[in-house]
Amino acid sequence: MVHSSIDRRIILAIAAVGFTSIMTQTILLREFLAVFSGNELVIGIVLASWMILTGAGSFLGRFAGKAKQRLDLIIILFLLTALLPIATVFLLSYLRNLVFPLGAQIGLVESLYSSFLLLVPYCVTSGLLFTLFAQTASEQGNCNLIASVYSWESLGSIVGGFLFNLVLIFVLSTFQALILLTVINLSICFLVSLKYGQPVLKYAILLVGGLAVVLALSFNLDALSKRFLFRNQELLFYVDTPYGNLTLTQQGEQKNFYENSVLLFSTNDVMSNEEAVHYAMIQHPRPRSVILISGGISGTTREILKYEVDRIDYVELNPWIIEMGRDYTSSLTSPKLHVFADDARRFLRNGDGHYDVALVNVPDPVTAQINRYYTVEFLQLLKTKLNAGAVVSFSLLPSVDYQGTEARQLSSIMNNTLRSVFKNVLIVPGLRNYYLASDGPLDIEITRRIEQRGINNSYVNSNYVDDLSLRQRSEAIAQSIYAHTVLNRDYAPIAYYRQLLYWLSSLQFSPWIPGGVLILLLAVVTVKLNAISFGLFTGGFAASSMEILLLISFQIIYGYVYQATGLIITLFMTGLAAGSLYGQKRSRPFGVPGFIGTQFAIGIYSLLFPLILLVLKDSILGNFMVHAFFVILTFMVAALVGLQFSIASTLRRGKIESVASELYSIDLIGSAIGALVVSTFLVPLLGIVKVSLVVALLNFLSAVVTTLNRNRSTVFSESELAHV
Repeated sequence: MVHSSIDRRIILAIAAVGFTSIMTQTILLREFLAVFSGNELVIGIVLASWMILTGAGSFLGRFAGKAKQRLDLIIILFLLTALLPIATVFLLSYLRNLVFPLGAQIGLVESLYSSFLLLVPYCVTSGLLFTLFAQTASEQGNCNLIASVYSWESLGSIVGGFLFNLVLIFVLSTFQALILLTVINLSICFLVSLKYGQPVLKYAILLVGGLAVVLALSFNLDALSKRFLFRNQELLFYVDTPYGNLTLTQQGEQKNFYENSVLLFSTNDVMSNEEAVHYAMIQHPRPRSVILISGGISGTTREILKYEVDRIDYVELNPWIIEMGRDYTSSLTSPKLHVFADDARRFLRNGDGHYDVALVNVPDPVTAQINRYYTVEFLQLLKTKLNAGAVVSFSLLPSVDYQGTEARQLSSIMNNTLRSVFKNVLIVPGLRNYYLASDGPLDIEITRRIEQRGINNSYVNSNYVDDLSLRQRSEAIAQSIYAHTVLNRDYAPIAYYRQLLYWLSSLQFSPWIPGGVLILLLAVVTVKLNAISFGLFTGGFAASSMEILLLISFQIIYGYVYQATGLIITLFMTGLAAGSLYGQKRSRPFGVPGFIGTQFAIGIYSLLFPLILLVLKDSILGNFMVHAFFVILTFMVAALVGLQFSIASTLRRGKIESVASELYSIDLIGSAIGALVVSTFLVPLLGIVKVSLVVALLNFLSAVVTTLNRNRSTVFSESELAHV
């Protein structure tokens, strides 16, 4: 709802904050993943830091709103939002190897304070602007326009999200997109300063903006930031793809392929290539058809061809990896090799090939996305495409014979999950532990079979590998396996959880420390907040929780959530804007009953979500219809949360700057806790279904609290709404 008394420049500036925020958040999230080699734990930390800091900025806005030259302050802060995104991304790459040892693994605590410190300037600034804009717009409109400002900012986010994810991501590099963003914001900032700013501000904007753009255009910031990340390596190639950031470097004669700063593979790594192929291939008496899932450009294809196979189907999700392999290696030249840029699960589901050997060369299940290749559902799908007596190979770290508790748990889950689908499982220790599975016989005497077959290897032969030692080590690992464990499934990714705990244990960090802190924070919030604020807190918690569940569910079904993340977030912003606008345009106010209704509606949605998900997963509907359901599900929960915020802004009375800062910060803090708790603890530990039930119960609880206190909630003075 646009009031005629409100300056359109102010509305444009508010929308620009949302436009900048969604693009900056998407880019920074990708860059944090690339620099910190992150999994969902790092994603949760970054999102939580973003929301908490933005909420803190909004809270501080109640004090900044008392400034006499508020419009000048708005222009200065808006100028900062134009410059900070490009500075933050550059500092992220530049400081990575200055603050931390070169090549060192960054732990949880380091990720937490690094992301927090880097995000402080931008997030606090954008949070301050929300409160200041809400106060300014409300004064110009002579009424409470907090919800309108929320809607205008969301609309800007919608435009920015769709523009970036549908257009810019495919045609511009990271810093090219950031430069464009800087130019747009500087132009709007200058436009606002023409009417409201002091003369000195106009010249300052032109001077600072011109200097920033000249510096950005004078240097290749993308290449410069990559050289900071990969010191002492020659940078050959880099590209931002919808699936992740790819970088190719060279050291001597060896080429290194990185995805999000994680080493995928290196050329001339003979030991790894031979182990990844021969342990499994030698088990089959005459392999004719092989499916290779990932890792085909490292040299594994040459090892497979030693068996005179008729056909190799090489499946790689990211087509840019395939192009890099063709341009920089000779691994993809054989006429027997058929290369497919596709998700392996989708390829198996739609293809008609059948195989004697399946080599699954994906990384450890360090993310929920990779975990989908280690589940019962994937194994069952793979088995439908295997010939009689076919052999399947997976690998996991650690390769050491003695395994700690977390490593034993992970090994046991992998072993027992394989045994739920295949009759025989054999663990072959090497640089990694290789898990071979088949309904036919499996033999640990690898080198004896190699010599009988006449395979000429550089490493996997009797000169370097001893069959007796392999047997003893294999039996020792097998004896350490727990007989009964929970199986790893798509919607209950326990292997991912155990891999996460193993990673944390290697960093000597207990995951129960942040868990305890979050539980304590949740308890304090529950006790201290009034009924309206508590309802908004649980709504924010549900919003980010269901958003993460939608993202994970999408990648379980389709496998390319990295490409879809920005679009799902943008759809979510669309729902927020639509819900907020509907709340404003309704001729009759919803009041407390309407607020309670949104709480129950969010709870019911969360309760029904897993049922809808299970139907979609096993549905015979085409991709278009399933995608349409994801759009609807994303829009629905966001619209409910947007409507809830709109209603809350009318129920909570007081000074505009105080109400705006309180509601916005509480909503963001709830979202932050939801993002962190769900992505890092609840999903891997409980699974998607149980997490949905937790979210539903929390919102039902808040609805009951509001209902019991509805008489006090309808009293609009701040003093009487201070406590539940």
